[in-house]
Amino acid sequence: MLSAKSETFIENLRLYLVTSGKKEKEINELTEELEVHLIEAEKDGKNIEEIIDCTPEQYMNSLKKEMDTDVKSLTKYLPIFFTGVAAYFIMGPAIRGELTFNIVQVIGFPLTAITGLLIYVLFLQQAGKKQFSTKTFFLFGMVASASVTILFILLLLGSTLFVEPFYAASPTVNWIIVAVCSCIFILLAVWSKTWLTIWIPAILFIPDFLYRFSNFSDNAILIIGMAMFVSMFIMIILSLFLKNKKLSV
Repeated sequence: MLSAKSETFIENLRLYLVTSGKKEKEINELTEELEVHLIEAEKDGKNIEEIIDCTPEQYMNSLKKEMDTDVKSLTKYLPIFFTGVAAYFIMGPAIRGELTFNIVQVIGFPLTAITGLLIYVLFLQQAGKKQFSTKTFFLFGMVASASVTILFILLLLGSTLFVEPFYAASPTVNWIIVAVCSCIFILLAVWSKTWLTIWIPAILFIPDFLYRFSNFSDNAILIIGMAMFVSMFIMIILSLFLKNKKLSV
């Protein structure tokens, strides 16, 4: 069995190579071979640096240069990413019956989405290369998420305040868009094998439903929304804590 430190190193290596666009098959072969070497070396009392003959960061950088980039997979995943981001972007206004489009949004959305993707990729690469602890990973993850959120908020507010929309969706179109976005989140959950792509939108957009269809006051809806966000962060922190505790055993 591998030590907790070696398991974390392999996880970080996989994270770094995946976010660098390397082929999944090659990553699996490499990590499986490395795991065998680490198990044998740990029996002799060697640490990771002695096995790879350099620092983890240097090792990952050298592998990134040696391995081919999987351009085919990248071109396949990018449309999935943009579809998911677009669903997050338009579902809230559609639920509220306020979906409009203007020229700044049409031009700015792809640019903002690409910038957001680069922020997340940079964060995940640094997390893997620098061997972030659970606490550091969570902290920088919140900074990355906040940065991307601020970019989209600035795009929305800026375009709404200074540019007139050229299209306003009808009530029927709004509900069609809500249905399509819901299907996208479900398909993303099936594809990624995680409930996060359903759970997070539910937390984000339930206040929009309450705002439009309930008799709750604005303050009550705000409190409900904040409570749901706090619950989400508590669950994330708890899951990270339990994972860290398991690795420490």
